[in-house]
Amino acid sequence: MSLRARLRLLPYPSAVTVPAVTGVCRGNRVQLSILLLAIDKAAASPLANALAAPGHGVTVVTRPDEAVAAAAGYSLLIVDGVTPPATLGDVVTMLRAGGQTVAIPVLAIAPTTDLEERIRLLEFGADDVIARPFDLPELTARIDALALRSGSTSSSGGRGIGDDDRHRLVTVFSPKGGVGTTTVATNLALVAAEAHPNKVLLIDLDLSFGQVASHLNLQPKQTLLELARDEAALHDADLFRTYAIHHASGLHILAAPPSPSFAALVTADHVDQALARAVEAYEIVVIDAGTALDQRLTAIFGLSEAVVIPVLPEIPALNSVHILIDQLAETGELGARTVFVLNNAFARDLLKRTDVETALGSKISAELPYDPIVYLKAVNEGNPVVRSAPKSLPADKLRALARTVFGVALVPQAAPGPATQPAKKQKRGLFGRRQR
Repeated sequence: MSLRARLRLLPYPSAVTVPAVTGVCRGNRVQLSILLLAIDKAAASPLANALAAPGHGVTVVTRPDEAVAAAAGYSLLIVDGVTPPATLGDVVTMLRAGGQTVAIPVLAIAPTTDLEERIRLLEFGADDVIARPFDLPELTARIDALALRSGSTSSSGGRGIGDDDRHRLVTVFSPKGGVGTTTVATNLALVAAEAHPNKVLLIDLDLSFGQVASHLNLQPKQTLLELARDEAALHDADLFRTYAIHHASGLHILAAPPSPSFAALVTADHVDQALARAVEAYEIVVIDAGTALDQRLTAIFGLSEAVVIPVLPEIPALNSVHILIDQLAETGELGARTVFVLNNAFARDLLKRTDVETALGSKISAELPYDPIVYLKAVNEGNPVVRSAPKSLPADKLRALARTVFGVALVPQAAPGPATQPAKKQKRGLFGRRQR
């Protein structure tokens, strides 16, 4: 059976077609990043899925302090419920107390139709209040109205998904290994760090076999494992920063545990807390999420403003992405935040770009060229492509990908420099890495 015949046998994605991250609107509706505060994540799941259906990105948190800390990174906060003795009014009051959360639109969901309670929530500072029980169309209409009143459109520079200045947390993930996930993540983070030194964090969440440190020629003395054991650092942004390794480029790195035997010790709750502190402590966070789709990744996809998925032009890789798309569609995490990157890792084109797009049911946002030397040299030396071969075609494409993912407001076009001469050969150590 021919390759294209096999391609036609792949099931078409059951999810809606996934567009690239190019704008904030679908028709007349603005796509928002929504933070939902609820008492229980499982109980809030139906509401979160309903809100995600039109394309909104929804993250569920259960602690008021976590919601207040993370609210500045979202388009809208919905306060659905809090655990006593805290009240909905307490949360709104904390948000309106000052700082970056003063202007965040807040929709409060009152537990009853009591008029006095709804008035009090408005007096505390909520922008709108809806009482239970409510109809989903009414809630959606109120959200759309809040988005318009707060200026969350591409023309007003608000916080819609896809805005050039809102991609603060980006996840690189693939359901199949060997497709270049770590290469893409490290190069994206380095490009962002060039524009924002010491304000970009790269987290290696491939907990069993993470290779971010190796790609950057680093030997970490502390990792996510040590962070997970430090309860204080998981709740304090300044302490959290002390666990990051500083790269010469100005990039900060939070490395994976040193052995697969420690992976289980970093729980989903640890990941939730680490991501909450990361977006507090850094302007841009890039995550190498590896290939394992487990409970720990639920928080990642919910918080991410863009999910970058490298894919190879081969049937097994495309089949894996199909499964991933279906899974994310079921959980409501798939939307306009998905960026597909075609990695041309083979010398001969067996599947064309159009074949891959047909199989995915989506456009490819970026394409990395085949190069038999540049990538291998970069990995072996621990010096990513954008630094080891800055004038190469792969480096140009990776920088273009960074501008697509982060937006030109965060990662501007680099000024063209003079062509560089090939470097003279130097004596190198193990795996060709320069001796320090």
